[in-house]
Amino acid sequence: MHPTLDLLDPLNPLRRRMALVLLPLGGVLALVALLTSGQGVDPVDRRFLPLLALGFSALALVLLFRPEAASWVLPSAHAVVALYLLATLGYQLLLAPNPLGLSPAAFWFPFVYFSSFLFFPSGRAVRLAVIYLLSAFLLALFGGVRGHFHPVHLNALAQFFGSNLAYVLLLYMLVRIKEGYLEAQLDAHKDFLTGLRNRRYAELILERELARVQRYGRPLSLMVLDLDDFKKVNDTFGHDVGDQVLKALARVLEGGIRVSDRAVRLGGEEFAVLLPETELAQALPLAERLRQAVRALSVPPVPGLSVSIGLAQAAPTDSPLSLLKRADEALYRAKRKGKNRVEVG
Repeated sequence: MHPTLDLLDPLNPLRRRMALVLLPLGGVLALVALLTSGQGVDPVDRRFLPLLALGFSALALVLLFRPEAASWVLPSAHAVVALYLLATLGYQLLLAPNPLGLSPAAFWFPFVYFSSFLFFPSGRAVRLAVIYLLSAFLLALFGGVRGHFHPVHLNALAQFFGSNLAYVLLLYMLVRIKEGYLEAQLDAHKDFLTGLRNRRYAELILERELARVQRYGRPLSLMVLDLDDFKKVNDTFGHDVGDQVLKALARVLEGGIRVSDRAVRLGGEEFAVLLPETELAQALPLAERLRQAVRALSVPPVPGLSVSIGLAQAAPTDSPLSLLKRADEALYRAKRKGKNRVEVG
């Protein structure tokens, strides 16, 4: 799947590769900062920098051997960096002002904003950035109350908060641009009659899920559904009624699957459901429940509805088209044997 359609997934391979580079690099930089500080290292750095070096290295190893741990490794690394930078700033502002204004650690403060944007949902990233900046401002305010700031400190703080406010505003603009871009992409992959995603979306998301099958051995099943005698519905009752039938089937699919599953309209009266982390033994009961739900569906004046269903489980060698083809072949077998059936491919 294209990365922009999977931006918030912690298992996104692009995001994981980025973290596997940044975490060891952060550990090396922490050691360099400690070794080059000499006798002038402050108590915060003396305690934090070795912990940062060890912590980042450990998190990188966890992520390397357990990719599924990305959901907590990335927020943990982000929290550690934020805590360290706030601690160093607090030490300077409240206890021992730096004669030069602010210590070199202050240059890393904006990193938290941009890492928030990379590793968290847009709204949360903006909220974290604002809370982080407000925390720093309160530390400066408390330091000012203590009365030990000199003109050099006030100038450094003015430059610091001015630049950080600019970073937060830039982050907000990037968030709005990204949201508009994602919304446009989702509209391009949406079926406007039923509100479900379309075939192109199914092919894109299948690329991602099949990559997981190949890399991690995770199960994936695909269900293809086709309304029985739908042409007769259109010919007898008209296309407006046929559209209502398609919308009703879409509601049944969305209401009968898990949040992690994806229902799509492949075209015409043919639909599909992508079932990540699902083997055929688990997919069969779901297919049966959906088949029965369609049988119970009432769309007047249509006297009754039914679907035929084909199921296939992904193999490591599958491509999106080959998996769709095997599910389609199972569907056609179900049609040949009689409508309202479930077949496995």
